[in-house]
Amino acid sequence: MILPEELKAAFSKCAVDALATFPKTAGQCVALCAYISARLTEDSIANRVALGSLSCNGVKTFQYKKPISVAPSGSSVWDGHAWIEFPDGVIGEPSLFRTAKAFPKHSSLRQNLEAHGLIDRGAILISASDALKDYGLKYRQRTYLKEAAFVPLIHGLMAINELINHE
Repeated sequence: MILPEELKAAFSKCAVDALATFPKTAGQCVALCAYISARLTEDSIANRVALGSLSCNGVKTFQYKKPISVAPSGSSVWDGHAWIEFPDGVIGEPSLFRTAKAFPKHSSLRQNLEAHGLIDRGAILISASDALKDYGLKYRQRTYLKEAAFVPLIHGLMAINELINHE
């Protein structure tokens, strides 16, 4: 699938800026997606933060079992995965390759992404069908993150990265 240049440029800029600003992103897919989504929305790029499950070569890596719970402090405990959805089945994946680096070396996800040279790569923009065909990644969206949760999640991400004093 050929992706629109405007979308590629906007996502790339927001993702690169976010990953440079927030080096501690492992396990922070929801907050990172909220931050990038807010920036994209400011630039009038249609998008939503999808919440769901992710499988790699048929093995569940992140499983959405229950809705995410976001504390006012911005912390969240959750087993699912988040990504940014764009029109026409395009997925923005800003955090998976950093998170996978923290997985055990024998995990299916890490081995698969290492084989494709994607570990610690940063962000990627890809169609859902190409993600499955090229990398064995199957995204199963269950719901969307409400914009009301963005601010506490972003503040939590800032606190984790020691950009604000979060009490």
